[in-house]
Amino acid sequence: MANIASPCISLCRMDPTSGFCEGCLRNIDEIASWGSLNDAARLKVLAAIKARRKQARASKPARVLCDASSHPQWPDKLRFIQRDWLSCNSVLILDDQEGATLFDSGYIKHAHKTREQVHQMLGNTTLRRLVNTHLHSDHCGANALLQQSFDCELLVPAASFQAVRDWDAMSLSFQATGQRCQRFHADASLKSGDKIESGGLCWEAHAAPGHDPESLVFFEASHGLLISADVLWADGFGVIFPELEGESGFSEQEAMLDLIEFLQPRWVFPGHGPAFADVDQALLLARKRLVAMRDDPAKHARHALKVLLKFLMLDLEWADRAALDKYLATASLPASCAKQMQMQAGQALAWAIDDLIAQGQLRQVGTRLLND
Repeated sequence: MANIASPCISLCRMDPTSGFCEGCLRNIDEIASWGSLNDAARLKVLAAIKARRKQARASKPARVLCDASSHPQWPDKLRFIQRDWLSCNSVLILDDQEGATLFDSGYIKHAHKTREQVHQMLGNTTLRRLVNTHLHSDHCGANALLQQSFDCELLVPAASFQAVRDWDAMSLSFQATGQRCQRFHADASLKSGDKIESGGLCWEAHAAPGHDPESLVFFEASHGLLISADVLWADGFGVIFPELEGESGFSEQEAMLDLIEFLQPRWVFPGHGPAFADVDQALLLARKRLVAMRDDPAKHARHALKVLLKFLMLDLEWADRAALDKYLATASLPASCAKQMQMQAGQALAWAIDDLIAQGQLRQVGTRLLND
């Protein structure tokens, strides 16, 4: 019996030019025969994939990425804080006269680290306002601590304002995802067309449904800068959560990619991953991924379930497998994923755990799961 796991990454679309899958770089014969191959034959396929990836990297132009806090092509007052997949990135706009503005705050686990980073970057400047692109826990988890520490004003998307005032954990997605967030209060709201001026820059809000129907992105036209939240990353975009619950999301995401192409930003500051200037390449990758999701919503659901599970394990770091099953049973989104996968919730979770273990994202020791 073969033990080597499939290299499939759930982006299953054949490139008509190369003849290889855009996700795993196998040809159609290698995909079809995988189940019947022994380990020796599978190793040969994996070696071929490695060679193809190396050739593809050599033939591609170098990507224009930046994970530093500043760049010669950015305004002097802008600071980029790149984080990880548990906490989103933040953008800080320094303003000695009116006080600084911070876009997004990260996850609650990293709240004290976020506060220290912001404090160091502020220097003698005060933090006047905190702005959320949307209210997923990885973007607003440090809100409460920053409000307490800096006495800053908090602005949230208008569509989320009442849910914050009522602290409706279901509407705010924290209960649905099984994620943590300390309660915070919102002082004001922002809608599409509203502008924020800070540090000599003027950011216009644009409605950004798709990943989150209530999300906003912010465009600074004079310098061609876009704070894209989870609408566009250098290598993709966030899970399209409405689609998991039977609502429209793929069409809205497509429209957002079209909007970004129309805006023609010179630099994009995404919710996760490095800032990037090769926007056309990012849009090409995003559109390919979106087509694959639309073609097979069940694959999108499988991807989403693994994202939710990995996020939880990044937070917990370790968990007893039975306790994890019980914990996730209280969250509605994993069950929605399972339904689209045509599996029972427990079966779907077991599949996701096993797949993440096979990919080296998790490790099991006895009954305990460890984040890797």
